[in-house]
Amino acid sequence: MDRRHLGQCGSFLPTPGVPLVFLVYDVPGMSSCMGVKDAGMGEAVLVDRIREVFEAHHVRLWRAVAVWSGSTDVADEALAETFAQLVRRGEEVVAPAAWAWRTAFRLAAAELQRRRAEVHFDDVAQVSLSAGQPELVVDLMRALQRLSDQQRACVVLCDLLGYSAEEAGPLLHTSAATVRVQRMRARRRLRSLLEVKDV
Repeated sequence: MDRRHLGQCGSFLPTPGVPLVFLVYDVPGMSSCMGVKDAGMGEAVLVDRIREVFEAHHVRLWRAVAVWSGSTDVADEALAETFAQLVRRGEEVVAPAAWAWRTAFRLAAAELQRRRAEVHFDDVAQVSLSAGQPELVVDLMRALQRLSDQQRACVVLCDLLGYSAEEAGPLLHTSAATVRVQRMRARRRLRSLLEVKDV
């Protein structure tokens, strides 16, 4: 098994839709009515800036969160709330792309913790994401859920989405060296879980 197999986890996922927040903010003056922080950039410029981030990152971010969490529902909720918060915060966010990545993972982690407190969510998550998938993908998805949150995030970003350690570090609010170490540990753990020689 190699990196191409991990990539299948993302390739079988549907493409996320456009969050309602961008349909709402197409209405002139709506952002100010909903509390968007605009300290001088201008409403149109602000929304365009956030839309650029959305268009450049939302598909990869959604797939990353879906694979990381094991649930398309969690990914939907996390991204919708991430971009809603980004619009509300406005100019306050200096680096919106990196902020969106960190926030989406943080919100997804909080939602997973909430769901696990209510039910045995590992099984629910696998039904959500793995239904109808090839056996290899299902096995890999189950194995990914056995990793720590940080290890899973490093593998998803580097092996599924093709980010380098230097690119993944800022998205996870950590160093490139930490990404490399956590990814190495994650791959070792996956190799053990899947009982294969070629993860």
